Amino acid sequence: MRLLGYIRISKESSDVEHQRHEINRYLQNNTPLSSSPIIWTEEVVSGKVNAENRKLGKLLETLQANDTLIVADISRLGRKTLDVMSICADVMKRKARLIVVKNNWELKDDIQSSALLFAFSMAAQIEREMISARTKAAIEAQKAAGTFKGGRPRGSTSSKLDANAKEVIELLELGVTKARVAQHFDVTPPTVRAFLKKYSKKHGKDVLEKIKKGKKFEPNKKKK
Repeated sequence: MRLLGYIRISKESSDVEHQRHEINRYLQNNTPLSSSPIIWTEEVVSGKVNAENRKLGKLLETLQANDTLIVADISRLGRKTLDVMSICADVMKRKARLIVVKNNWELKDDIQSSALLFAFSMAAQIEREMISARTKAAIEAQKAAGTFKGGRPRGSTSSKLDANAKEVIELLELGVTKARVAQHFDVTPPTVRAFLKKYSKKHGKDVLEKIKKGKKFEPNKKKK
């Protein structure tokens, strides 16, 4: 079992030491963890950047059963509710544990954590619907002003999904519908289906079956 501390700041500042202090203080007051050596991961990056494009992504890939990942604040994981939900689900699937000091949350592979994750998913759905409502309102305003051009830039939608392939697959594994995924990435449902068809050709048709069953899909790694 490993104890992993994750610290993220958006720009160089003294907040690194503040986060480290909050985590260490929590550990000192938690007897089972107080004697465990902690492995730190620090990075300077915006929370809007997807986890797989951060050190956090690599850290999540190394998580093993019974490992503990600890952060000072839930916002250190990301700024988007949907992204944070995906990270929490990934930790639980790996049968590891996530501790959020500020909120005093502990997520692991149990019923209580599943209930909290469900609350996250509801919040994410509300967030998506609010984004959709704002988008529709903006389009209506542009139409009224005669400035709405409509359509999408050619070639932009598929590349958008390709660039976020891991997140797309994880959301579908969590049971998020293709329509919701399309809405989240501002593409059409047919674009999501086309992406999945292309993705399955690259990684095998098993990916589609595992998504239907809600199982985590691990792409086959090329042998060196």
